[in-house]
Amino acid sequence: MEEEEFTKLVHRTLDQWHVPGMAIAVVDGDHTWAEGFGFAELPSTPVTPSTLFYAGSTTKAFTAAMLAKMTEDPTTKVRWDTPISKLIPGDFDLEEITVEDALSHRTGIPAHDHASARTNVEENVRRLVHLPATAKLRTRYQYNNLMYVAASHIIETKTKRWLGDLLAQSFWKPLGMTGTYFSLDDALSAPNGLAHGYYYSGYKDSVGHGKYQEDAWMSLDEVSGAGSVITNVLDYAKWVHAWLYPQTFVEKQIFQDINTVHQLWQPRTLIPTEEPFTGPRAYALGWRTGVYRGVQIYEHSGRYECLRRTAPLVPELKYGVVILANTAQTSNFAAQFLAFHLLDEKLGVAQRFDWDQRNWLLVEAEKKRVEDKRAYRPPVVLPPALPLAAYAGTYYHPGYRCVTVYLSSEGVLRAGRRDMTWPEQITLQHVTGEHFLMLSNHNEDFGAFCPEVYDAEFRVSVEGRPWALGISWERAMGGEKIWFERT
Repeated sequence: MEEEEFTKLVHRTLDQWHVPGMAIAVVDGDHTWAEGFGFAELPSTPVTPSTLFYAGSTTKAFTAAMLAKMTEDPTTKVRWDTPISKLIPGDFDLEEITVEDALSHRTGIPAHDHASARTNVEENVRRLVHLPATAKLRTRYQYNNLMYVAASHIIETKTKRWLGDLLAQSFWKPLGMTGTYFSLDDALSAPNGLAHGYYYSGYKDSVGHGKYQEDAWMSLDEVSGAGSVITNVLDYAKWVHAWLYPQTFVEKQIFQDINTVHQLWQPRTLIPTEEPFTGPRAYALGWRTGVYRGVQIYEHSGRYECLRRTAPLVPELKYGVVILANTAQTSNFAAQFLAFHLLDEKLGVAQRFDWDQRNWLLVEAEKKRVEDKRAYRPPVVLPPALPLAAYAGTYYHPGYRCVTVYLSSEGVLRAGRRDMTWPEQITLQHVTGEHFLMLSNHNEDFGAFCPEVYDAEFRVSVEGRPWALGISWERAMGGEKIWFERT
C-alpha cells in the first residue's frame, strides 16, 4: 500500500473510532518507518513520532526482562521456580506462587483491578493475600496486573534500587532509548510532550457533533512494573528491533546468554484461541504468543485510562508494528485494525479478517448487557428495609480497602473511590429489598461506551443497622460478591 493511501486509511480509522491522535512505527528488518497522525492535544498540537504516550501493560515485557537478568546473577537468588514468599518474606504470603507463575498469569487469582490503590507498591502487594482466588494454581490463565507489581517489589527489594533506574541502565541506555521514562514527573519535564488522553462524549455541541473530553494524566507510582513506562514510537521501535534480532541483547551485554532471551518468549500458560488466530495461543513472560496466517507472532496491548498501545512482532519476517494512541478502548480497536492491516500487507493476505465488525459486536454486546441489567425488574419488588440515608457509611475489605457510601443532595445513594488506581464515581440504583445495582462511570475499557454495572447487596443486622456491603466487582467470581464490613 502506498504511503498516501495508508495515511487516508489511518485518518478514516481515527474518525470512525473517535481517536484524536496516533503514532505508528513499522520495523521491517533494519529499516524503521514512523509517522504521527492527528492531535496529541486538542485542538491543534499534532502527534509526531517523538510524542510521548503511556505504554501501559507492555511495561510487563521490561519487568520480565529485568527479572531474567537477575536469574543470570546467582547472588540475587531469583529463579523462575523460586517462591515469591522467599524473595519478599512478610510482604507476599501466598507461599506456593513462584516468579514464573506470577509473570505468566497462572496464579489462580483473577484481575481484581478494583483492588489496586493509590498507595505504594509494598502495600498493594501485602493485600494480595486477601483477594479471592477463582482457580487452582497453574490451572487457568487469569490476567493479573498486581502480580507484576509484586514482581517489581522483588526487583527493588533484591537490588535496593528503583525499578525505573534499573530499566534505564539495563535496557534503555544500551539500546539508545533516550525518550523513555518511568514516572509521570520525568515525562512531563521531557522535551517531547506527553499526549493528552481523551474520551468521546455522547454530549452533542451546538452543531450536533459529539465532543472530546480530556482525561487527567495519571500517576504511575503504585503501578510500577505492571504499566509505568512512558515512551514514543521511535524508542519503542528500538526495543522491537532488539527482539527481532535477539543477539543484539548479548552483543550489547544486556544479557549474558541468548537462552535467557528465548526463555522470555517460551509459552507458559494456554490462552483460549479465537479468530483469526490458529493453533494454540499462550502467555509467555510479558508477551502473548500465537499463530496468525501461518506465522508465529508475539504481541501485547496496553492501557492506562485514555491512552493505549499495541505491538505485534513477527520474528520470522523480522517485522514489527508499534502503535500508540490517546483514547480508551477505542484506541485499541483502531490500533488492532491498523496493525493487522499492515501485517496482512506484509504477508500478502487477500481475504482479510473484519476486525471492525468483531469489535463493534463486542461493544454492542456490552451495551446490551448493561441495558438489560439496568432495565431488569424482579417479579416482586420489595422496598429497602431502611431509609436510604441509613445505608451511608464507610465499608472496608482488607484487599479492596474502603468504599464510602453517601446520600447525595438529590436523595440518591452514591459511592466514591478516589483513592484507587482506577477511580470511580458510582450511583446505586435500587432493585429490590437490600439489592442494588451499582452504575460506575469511568473512561477506560467499555466504560468509554456505557457505565459498568455491578450487583450490590447490603446486609442488615437484627438491630436494623447495615453492617456489610457485597459487590460483584470481579467477573471471574461468577456473581459471587466481595464483602465489605461497615467501619
